[in-house]
Amino acid sequence: MQDREKLKKVLLMQYERYPGMQIADMVKLIYQNEFAGGHLITNEEECLKGLTEELLILEKGSGSYIPTVPFEDIGNGLCRFYLVSEQISGIDIETLNRFFISTSNSIRGNIQSFEQKLKVFEQCCADGNLPYKTEELEAWLEEYRRRGYPPMHHSGEYKALYSPAYRIIKLDYIHYFKIFQKIDSLLKSHDRILAAIDGNCGAGKSTLAALIGDVYDCNIFHMDHFFLRPEQRTRERMEEIGENVDYERFREEVIDGIQRGSDFKYRIFDCKKMSMDECITVRPKKLNIIEGAYSMHPALIGYYDLKIFLGIDEKTQRDRILERNGEVILEQFLTKWIPMENRYFEQLHIEEKCDLAYRDNH
Repeated sequence: MQDREKLKKVLLMQYERYPGMQIADMVKLIYQNEFAGGHLITNEEECLKGLTEELLILEKGSGSYIPTVPFEDIGNGLCRFYLVSEQISGIDIETLNRFFISTSNSIRGNIQSFEQKLKVFEQCCADGNLPYKTEELEAWLEEYRRRGYPPMHHSGEYKALYSPAYRIIKLDYIHYFKIFQKIDSLLKSHDRILAAIDGNCGAGKSTLAALIGDVYDCNIFHMDHFFLRPEQRTRERMEEIGENVDYERFREEVIDGIQRGSDFKYRIFDCKKMSMDECITVRPKKLNIIEGAYSMHPALIGYYDLKIFLGIDEKTQRDRILERNGEVILEQFLTKWIPMENRYFEQLHIEEKCDLAYRDNH
């Protein structure tokens, strides 16, 4: 029911903003909500070529309509990101292209769900919330289903009125847009980049690292692989702020390896087995992402070109850990690990030392 209400809100908001929308434009919107781009993109070069050509046309001012917003939430974690010069400045066209490709290749909609969303549209019309005649809509949808639910183009009327120029991308790319701008800038000026993501457990550090990894060819390192081995967990060390991570080994095996610029190896500590596990071989890449709590330990923070902090409120943090780890592990986090993390953040002023900081509000 909640998803139906969200979609209804999207449909009504779009019609209010674009009253020239035809049935085809509404169905296209619903299709994008369910399927994003609607197909896998295997040829990045061709996709980039099309985006480049479209941007060149827009620069010449062939379209008369300028969107009133830089992006529009279309539901399902997606948005229409408008190709307006003011908002895409500072971001490389290759990065924007990968936003689109990554989104299209990661969304897997289905016809059953799409049909349920079409019914929301039909109900909006039946209730008089949208002006399309029921008989006309039924006939249109019958023909559309007969053709096998193909991807839609905007109607001629919509194109003439609004000159639409956008890409469907994940809202997460909008939320973290400044991070991608920073990375693009650093890639132009640095031979090698180290970016760290620190923050509360459950705040989305691993998810953000993966999101960045979907866009750039980079190495990703997890601080969870560098917690202290049992013999290192002395009472004296565990009582020190931020000392429950093996920053010495991380610096020696990873930081030094990155700086050498040649293949290197590091070992993973498995917290479940409480022992060293597999050895990872790393090939050097220009961009390196280090994610995890304690990644900005005083012994490490000076190595980073970009420092990012992710925060979260207590309730959301608790709910996420419970869902991810269960009640027994949640209790361990609440009584031991979270207080240790909070002491590290507060007493070492980690968030204040970061270039960018986010609170989980999206």
